Amino acid sequence: LKHLKQASDLSRRMGIEFGTFCCLFTKAQFEFDRGEEKKAGNTLQMALSLGKARGFMGLFIDRPATTARVCMKALETGIEVDYVREMIRERNLMPEQPPWHLENWPWPLKIFTLGRFAILKDEKSVRFTKKIQQKPLDLLKAIIAFGGREVGEHLLTDALWPEADGDLAHQSFASNLHRLRQLLGFEKAILRQENQLTLDEKYCWVDIRAFEYLLGKADAQWKAGEIENSVELIEKAIAFYKGPFLGQEVEQPWNMGISERLRSMFLRSVKKLGTYWMENGQLEKALECYQRGLEVDRLAEEFYQGVMTCYHQLGRYPEVISTYHRCKKALSTGLGIEPSSRTEGIYKATITPPTPS
Repeated sequence: LKHLKQASDLSRRMGIEFGTFCCLFTKAQFEFDRGEEKKAGNTLQMALSLGKARGFMGLFIDRPATTARVCMKALETGIEVDYVREMIRERNLMPEQPPWHLENWPWPLKIFTLGRFAILKDEKSVRFTKKIQQKPLDLLKAIIAFGGREVGEHLLTDALWPEADGDLAHQSFASNLHRLRQLLGFEKAILRQENQLTLDEKYCWVDIRAFEYLLGKADAQWKAGEIENSVELIEKAIAFYKGPFLGQEVEQPWNMGISERLRSMFLRSVKKLGTYWMENGQLEKALECYQRGLEVDRLAEEFYQGVMTCYHQLGRYPEVISTYHRCKKALSTGLGIEPSSRTEGIYKATITPPTPS
């Protein structure tokens, strides 16, 4: 840091703005590495404001992975977002660990599968014309459903062309892979090696990866006792879950497993977050959490239970009753079942007058 300050002072005295920019950017990196988040954010703001004004896109010493990591911090905190995204594109930057949690990273391709199926190419929606047959898109969906990494050709052909023999299935696979790459517009977006397909992490952001990454990190922080950080990550993860895998599309045998697994993760996360807020006496936040969950999954009975419990503890008894009837109707029409004994118990505790002492 001593040498960095000397270089910064020299740049200022000589009026070398690019030198000042490089020194500030590097200083912010050191401050982030030391955990001085607020101080680093202020330094980075000065660096990027100067860089944006002068159109600087690089540094004296080119370390792309380190630069990418600092750019990631800028996007996380909302510092000069448009300029930073331009720098990332210009220099084709990517940190060592892909920033799945950053939807605002300038990914060439973004694929949404939770609650809908949509593709954004350079931030523009890819429109599927009637001329585009369904199979290339089904191939992409199946690659994602099977994990998106090193997915075997036989697994995909068995799922998508179960009636075809070996040669015909292989031809169908190869043909539709070619058409899918053309549709996406990035040949390298789907890597093929030893008859296995992988969505290249440098090109493709998938909402499922973001959802699972955030929850995995949240679980680790929860176990480490970093509860507040974990709660923040769970909230971000829940925001990515817009509904079941592929939305309202008809379920296929190859996507039923992942759809149920992701829904279970969502249910557990909302319940965990709601319980946390309730145990900390923040009933309004817990209520908001359960209500957001119901907006996505109206058949999640435990969310109705959470809403009813919050209303009961807040003394809002008419809303307990109306929520119960909404739950009863949703379960009846959607699943053909009655509310569980726990739901009935919360309802009866509300409508039953207290016993005189």
